[in-house]
Amino acid sequence: MSEISTLVRKYVDRYNSGDVEGMLALCHDDVVFETVASLGGEMRIDGKDDMRDILIATTRAFRGRSHKIISLISEADRAAAETMFSGVATAELAHDVREGDTVSIRGVTVFERRDDKFVRISDYS
Repeated sequence: MSEISTLVRKYVDRYNSGDVEGMLALCHDDVVFETVASLGGEMRIDGKDDMRDILIATTRAFRGRSHKIISLISEADRAAAETMFSGVATAELAHDVREGDTVSIRGVTVFERRDDKFVRISDYS
């Protein structure tokens, strides 16, 4: 397994266990974190401090969260992971998601690393 593939798997494992600080430990201070959703939402965050806030909010927004890697393609310092997210909403969210609804989202996350830490994480769903 490539070094970046191992790093991606660590990140997903820490995500699934709710270890926000562990996820951030795998990122450079100036990491770019972005999401692009097919329903028109787009967000870009620069830096670990703002990324922390989003990760904490996501942790609280769903219980029973699970991110599973379906496939993982890597080359040098880049990787793309096809994933399936599922969780139960803990509050009313956008796009008609109500508290208690089960949400399943299939997507792809692109990772880039420099010096054994992520410099970019981009989610597409």
